[in-house]
Amino acid sequence: MSIKGTLKPEELRLTGGEVRKLNRAVEEHRDTFSKVDLFLDVKDKSPSVKPGTVLVWAMILKANGDCEVRSWSRKVPRSELVPQMVLYMDRAAKEYKEFKKHPDVKQSFKCLYI
Repeated sequence: MSIKGTLKPEELRLTGGEVRKLNRAVEEHRDTFSKVDLFLDVKDKSPSVKPGTVLVWAMILKANGDCEVRSWSRKVPRSELVPQMVLYMDRAAKEYKEFKKHPDVKQSFKCLYI
């Protein structure tokens, strides 16, 4: 997983449990997505990120093929970031698998937004 944006990964102060949840989600979907890019910014820059700090995030999940699944930008308090990311990865995998069931449509799209 790569993290891009104005917020450095260490500023998030992820707990061990949060890191395990993210790693588990990435591992769970490794047959569907070959790469995860997270774009992360702070809505209002403050000296430190706290549980209530509002973050703006988006993800690009590169599929093992010729398509990617992208999220729209979302605002979430820091305390909800990891659960929202895991939920999004699960939903993206489900939507992508459904998309792959329709090969005639697949040739027209290179990117899915959900």
